[in-house]
Amino acid sequence: MKASFERERILIVQAIVFIALIAGSFVYTATAQALLQIGAQAPEFTLKDIDGKDISLSQYSQKKAVVVLFWSTWSAKSPNALKRFEDFYKKYKDRGIQVIAINADNQTISSEDMEKIKKLGKELDITFPMLLDKGLKTFHEYSVIALPSTIILSEGKITYELPGLPLVGAEDMFDYLLVLAGEQPKKKMEPRYKPRHDAIADTNLARGFVKRKKYDMAYPLFKKAIEKDPKYMLPYVELARLYETEGKNPEAEETFKNALNAEPENVAVMSEFGYFLTKLGRTKEAIEILDRAVKKNSYTPAYYYHAYALAKNGQIKDSLGAFEGALSMNPYDPKLYSLRGEVYENSKMLKEAASDYKKALELILKIKE
Repeated sequence: MKASFERERILIVQAIVFIALIAGSFVYTATAQALLQIGAQAPEFTLKDIDGKDISLSQYSQKKAVVVLFWSTWSAKSPNALKRFEDFYKKYKDRGIQVIAINADNQTISSEDMEKIKKLGKELDITFPMLLDKGLKTFHEYSVIALPSTIILSEGKITYELPGLPLVGAEDMFDYLLVLAGEQPKKKMEPRYKPRHDAIADTNLARGFVKRKKYDMAYPLFKKAIEKDPKYMLPYVELARLYETEGKNPEAEETFKNALNAEPENVAVMSEFGYFLTKLGRTKEAIEILDRAVKKNSYTPAYYYHAYALAKNGQIKDSLGAFEGALSMNPYDPKLYSLRGEVYENSKMLKEAASDYKKALELILKIKE
């Protein structure tokens, strides 16, 4: 018994060290960019469809819009999303609208997975391409945070994204697609926000400097991006994270607050701010913010940051239930397993902690391949 306990303790220590060394800023960057990538260049991909044919994003470059739907057979809302997009596609494919469904059942698709995928496609009479994402490379390149998730591309740029399939959000998204197809929306639409191109460029350049640890060169670029486009949230989040990295917590907190002053209901900013407050030990404030975030939509980081904050507040049972909710939306986020591993470790559940740390490390290594 004692030997088993010691092995688990050693596994935990080794996993934590490896995660810290190998992950670097990857885990943070992936979650921070999700829901903040409107206006970014759409990553190119070439994937095989369920019949083994290569399909590339670039072959649809002449379309008015390309809808990329990430889905899985185990996701409860995915069949509804597939069916809804099939109905739309049949009606508007001749209007320049292309739909592509990318399956994310597992990192490695088994024959059993393939059978389920093909069966569902046949049952729903899907006529648009259904692609297989080997190793989930495209899933991670698009910073997908929940299944199903929809990303709309126009002129090579990401112009709309919707994690999950929330009722109101889905209707707004289809209204947006109606406009792209040349139809009148069902209700009056506000103009879609698009970040300024130069603000995106400054942010991307700054992130490159952060990756190379040239922090002094990154700070002014993030600040310039914010000045150029105060509604563009990514530079706020990245700047706050950089301040935190250098131990400048008051500056980080001020940056998060400035972001929420500009966009009070931005779920990604609320989530990252809540996690930041949790790490500072201000759990009640964190839970209040994260409660609001999880009610917004299917933004997985909000759920596992909320779970983490609940654990830090001594609500272990509630915390583990919240982690399960996050897993049901996206079981491929290493940050989720890393945080739950920490909760297990602090609760002296070393076997479970070791398993989660191992899973986080496996996912990080797979993503970095």
